[in-house]
Amino acid sequence: MRSSTGRPAAGRLRRGTTMITIAAVVLGPSCSGSDSVDSTTATRLPTTTTTTLPPSPPSTVATPAGATILQPAQPATGPGGSALPHTDWRISSGGTGTDAWFVFEPIGPQPATAPVSIVMHGYYEYAGYDAFSEFIRHTVRTGRIVIYPRWQTDIATPCPGPANIEPCIASAVAGIDGALAYLRADPSRVQPDLDRTTYFGHSFGGIITADMANRWTALGLPEPRAIFLDDPHDGGITGKDEPAFDDSMDGIPASTLIECHVGAEGVIAGDGQADGSCNALWPMLDHIPDSNKALVLTHSDSHGQPPLSSRHGVCSARPGQTDAFDWYFCWKVWDALQPGSGGAVSRTFALADTPEHRNMGTWSDGTPITPLKIQSAGPIRP
Repeated sequence: MRSSTGRPAAGRLRRGTTMITIAAVVLGPSCSGSDSVDSTTATRLPTTTTTTLPPSPPSTVATPAGATILQPAQPATGPGGSALPHTDWRISSGGTGTDAWFVFEPIGPQPATAPVSIVMHGYYEYAGYDAFSEFIRHTVRTGRIVIYPRWQTDIATPCPGPANIEPCIASAVAGIDGALAYLRADPSRVQPDLDRTTYFGHSFGGIITADMANRWTALGLPEPRAIFLDDPHDGGITGKDEPAFDDSMDGIPASTLIECHVGAEGVIAGDGQADGSCNALWPMLDHIPDSNKALVLTHSDSHGQPPLSSRHGVCSARPGQTDAFDWYFCWKVWDALQPGSGGAVSRTFALADTPEHRNMGTWSDGTPITPLKIQSAGPIRP
């Protein structure tokens, strides 16, 4: 029987994300970012900063000295592209302790209203939003409000991983509610359009995201129109089948679009974890039509420089650390899943096993980057 509580695991690092191990004592380094919310502050008033972004180059991936075969540049147009309707973002933060939040609004120009995307960090990534800064920035510049609840303040606080996931779910919900209340209280802010809400979750945040989407009615959350999960994982401490997932996912509407990603060198590469991550979730999504869901696998590719790694954290990108995985996979799929992109776009650049979805671009010598593997049925294997 699957428990409604769980735990996170040992491991791998890509661009600042970690899989952790939780036992009687939790050991592991804290991931910290340059932007932080003080976890020791008893009360915190919302703060706002407006940043001026430099013009986005077609590619920000660093090129090693002497490299002759390089990654592709970011495409100019289409899902994942650099031509976006907004040039800047406004960043606000507030909340208290584990109920803290960040909210990001599109400006330059500022719309009156915008749809909402909820982005959930992984375990240990509680010092700020640095680990997903580029993902958030891209999302906001497409014209969406991003809410980033800070559902953790320290190792095993408020929840000891999957040993008891409920306090972390409650923390995330409080952060979402707090950010929405902040926007609604000030008419000069971009007002949230909750009819087109989408959810993204990485690692343990992916587990929380799936459970919240499953319980959205009971938790008073916006209905999930689309969900994108990046290597969801609860740690595998008391079971390899991600027991922190709810027993049933029947609460996720059948109309919801879902893409779930695993890396060939990510969670499922761990000892005894081949049926973990998205493979553990997939049998509970039988009520969702095949046309509305996709299991996706990325492969590492070292044909050129810098090499592309499919280890845990494929969609994580700190400032200036984007690469082909971002614009040809994470951002492309995320853009295509958004309500309003159109069903044809959603099922061309995401969901369906099409050339456009599989395409990861080409190295500078014309060699294709290893394409995505896409399935509507599980399990998926390297």
